Amino acid sequence: MSERRALTDSGAGRVVGALVAPGDTFRAIAARPTWLAPLLVMMVLATVVGGMVTARIDMAQVIRHRLEAAGSQPSLEQIDQRVETMKKLQPYLAVLQGLIVTPGFYLVCALLFWMAFKLLGSDLSYKASFATFLYGLLPLALVQALLTIPVIWSRASFTQDEASSGSFLTSNLAALAPEGIGGVARALLASADLFSVWAVVLLAIGYRLVAGVSRATATGVVLGLWLLGVALKVALVAIAPG
Repeated sequence: MSERRALTDSGAGRVVGALVAPGDTFRAIAARPTWLAPLLVMMVLATVVGGMVTARIDMAQVIRHRLEAAGSQPSLEQIDQRVETMKKLQPYLAVLQGLIVTPGFYLVCALLFWMAFKLLGSDLSYKASFATFLYGLLPLALVQALLTIPVIWSRASFTQDEASSGSFLTSNLAALAPEGIGGVARALLASADLFSVWAVVLLAIGYRLVAGVSRATATGVVLGLWLLGVALKVALVAIAPG
């Protein structure tokens, strides 16, 4: 009983509990929603991973492709100047991504879940929705990131398509894609990911317990919003320059 309380009463315990004892953890979240511990973990990991990836992107190639896509023929001097500028900005961009963009993204996602379940008659609070979303996303934000860091560290460089899709582990179908596959196809294949499936299952369990809805309702909402997220990710890759 004391071990179970340790996994559900504290923020750090809930981070572990959501992965190994999700039912007990989400019941505890339903009674007392907390969100600070998982948010801090995700922000730090997003900053670290983002910084490592951007430092390994061939910026000269990216800038050349973008300028050529815009119809200009850049000189080596122009490319070098822009590369130097990007190198100076990269640390700040990684911090911006991890400390501002990441939590902002989570806040918006939690809002979408809250709205969906409220429309279906649940009395779910936004705070509870935010907590449930964060703990449900732990396979993607925590486990995948910890496994990804050694892989990134071992690589000298990444292409822009690889960086955009996030396919650094052989946990998704993008790892089986042939060389030269387009960014849109790679992003779509990367969405069929083991950690994404794990997160979807956790979110369905969490929202069923915290929102007090049926298993079918929770699963339908989670799958629907996840598919919407996949569609948006693929669309962003499709319209990205270069």
